[in-house]
Amino acid sequence: MIIGNSQMTIRLDENNGSIISLKRGMTELAGVSTRSIPLFALRFRNAAGEILLASAHEAGRFEVMHKESSDEDTLELVYAEVGELGATVHVSVRLPYGDNRSYWRLEVEHQTELTLEWIDFPGLAVVNGLTGTKGRSRLLWPGNEGVLVDQLDIRDANDWIAYQEAEYPSRSIASIYPSAVPTQFMAYYNEHAGLYIGAHDDRGHVKMIDYYGLEKDIRLQFRLYPAAEGPGLYRMDYDMVLAVFEGDWHDAAAIYRSWYLSESSARPTALASRPDLPEWYEDSPVVVTYPVRGTQDLDNMEPNGYFPYVQALPYLEQLANVFDSRVMALLMHWEGTAPWAPPYVWPPYGGEEPLVEFANGLHAKGNLLGLYCSGIGWTEQSHLVQSYNKKEQFNNQQLASVMCLSPDGKLPYSAICTGQRSGYDMCPTQPFVSETVLNETERMIAGHCDYIQYFDQNHGGNSYFCYSREHGHVPAPGRWQVEAMKHLITRMNEASEKAGRKVIFGCESAAAEPFIEGLLFNDLRFNINYTIGQPVPLYAYVYHEYINNFMGNQNPTQAIVDYEHSPENLLYRLAYSFHAGDMLTVVLKDKGEITWSWGTEWNVTAPNQEAVITFVRAANAWRRGAGKAYLFSGRMEKPNELKNVAQLDIVMLDGRRLTVPSVLTSKWSAQDGGLVQLVINYTTEISETDVVLPELAGAVLTVVEDARGERIRKAKVSAEGLLRLTLAPLQTVMIVFLK
Repeated sequence: MIIGNSQMTIRLDENNGSIISLKRGMTELAGVSTRSIPLFALRFRNAAGEILLASAHEAGRFEVMHKESSDEDTLELVYAEVGELGATVHVSVRLPYGDNRSYWRLEVEHQTELTLEWIDFPGLAVVNGLTGTKGRSRLLWPGNEGVLVDQLDIRDANDWIAYQEAEYPSRSIASIYPSAVPTQFMAYYNEHAGLYIGAHDDRGHVKMIDYYGLEKDIRLQFRLYPAAEGPGLYRMDYDMVLAVFEGDWHDAAAIYRSWYLSESSARPTALASRPDLPEWYEDSPVVVTYPVRGTQDLDNMEPNGYFPYVQALPYLEQLANVFDSRVMALLMHWEGTAPWAPPYVWPPYGGEEPLVEFANGLHAKGNLLGLYCSGIGWTEQSHLVQSYNKKEQFNNQQLASVMCLSPDGKLPYSAICTGQRSGYDMCPTQPFVSETVLNETERMIAGHCDYIQYFDQNHGGNSYFCYSREHGHVPAPGRWQVEAMKHLITRMNEASEKAGRKVIFGCESAAAEPFIEGLLFNDLRFNINYTIGQPVPLYAYVYHEYINNFMGNQNPTQAIVDYEHSPENLLYRLAYSFHAGDMLTVVLKDKGEITWSWGTEWNVTAPNQEAVITFVRAANAWRRGAGKAYLFSGRMEKPNELKNVAQLDIVMLDGRRLTVPSVLTSKWSAQDGGLVQLVINYTTEISETDVVLPELAGAVLTVVEDARGERIRKAKVSAEGLLRLTLAPLQTVMIVFLK
């Protein structure tokens, strides 16, 4: 059975509704698998946590109704007597005339006491034609701010990041939205056509968004968590969208962004319209992060040369001078309880007065104080400070009642940061949890800090799964998690306002879409995608006008990249963050020396200090100067291609080589309609490149060559539509297009 229009044609199996093929116009989407994937699969659980599965292939009866109206083509698919439950499932598929997008919804009705845990919908697989297997296609996955996948075995070789079914206890880097997966679509494309699959959901329903190999195919998986308990009807209140497009990942992202900007009712306030922001936020401080105890996460926790806290002031002031910028000291291992031992952090190690003295010393020079915390876990025993044990409090206050439970009702130990601690995950719906978080937050605010990364380990700002039947929420993952976390984050921001100090909050990884409004400054993890493929600034493309994040402490790059054989890798990562519109981060080893990443041993030879400092100073000057309207509150656009660019290899510890261009570029529009393209040479050699501008052949453009806007020249695009640029070492230039 087929529905179609001039833009898109969908063919479904007439026996069970499985997706057989998709066409963009007359072009068959190369790669849509003929494998019969069930259009939907359902997982139910009973009160004991036992699983019952059902799918479209188990329907006792299957009927199809085809409707045509003046504006759209519609299929209604009815599946009766599905599985042992005898459930009834209705699927609707709408394809408006002239549209390249189709809209899919599902409803489930059953008469049992079971909980509907998840719905896998719509079932879809593509043939593995990835470029790394000598094919022509690429897969865009939104995890960790965005990545292009060229081959599956890179991720499969790393157990900690490889595909896993989402279960509880949860792992930290799981493929969950809204969490380490901050947005809701994937794409699979080649030079001829592309397939987009996304959830146009503005209410924050929890989902698993992932992909995995299936023999010679790739399964594109959207698993929806409806949190629907007991008998009756569950009806999706948002669309799953299958669309076709032409282009690359930017064009796929444009489909989602178009919906988000025009139809989502949950958009945050744009930065340009937020007078409540602290003045430092748009002044682009450079984040400088380091520990005050030990040298790494699993080190001994003796104080180092940055304790007492004021010992770091000379180094920080020196960095502020050479960067020509204010800096934010973002402290690790400062907690007076134990490092990475949530939920308690206060008082600081060494007492309140030394930290306040340090904060005052920073503020006197215009600099800032940030504090790392470790999310809403419960630490029973610290493995870093053996004297820190909370077992007695846990038992006396019967705190097992506020912890996340597994589907069978048991309380397992958390799978998060097990090297640093053993304990549990806390459920955000419980008053003890929110009151504890608020109490710690208020004390940190009173300690004169400017930024609190409270939700480290709560990637994206969300909580972990909980199946408790005593907490007042449905005993399964779902939107209740998002609502509870949003409420907690709102209360934290209200505490900041009440204190008369605008402190900003953040999390590990980019704030997922529902949490952007309250988590405005976050510790990015794009570097994790080096274990998957090629990072791309997907998150910035969709959301940058609403949020500025920072590069992050770059853990665990030390376990991925071969520093010795890739000495330019830190400059590349800095340039990547800069071209994505993010604030920059440096990590310190001893004596104020910049190192490669957090987690790098201090005895490892440091990167070229002069080159790193020069690049950070120059890049941050653009953020504060001629590029500010674009890089602070602007919108990322699809850039004009660069040609004739030298390539570099980033060597990985597993022997792989990630080939990257020696010049990066990104394009931005401003609130006033201005349009520019940055071209960034992050190497210590002169670089040349051509910007491809066929629509401007023969035109004369303005090229701004310094961040103050003082060195400006005119450059003519060749008759072939190429603009030739020669870039000095570590130089950025800005091409200005006419409004």
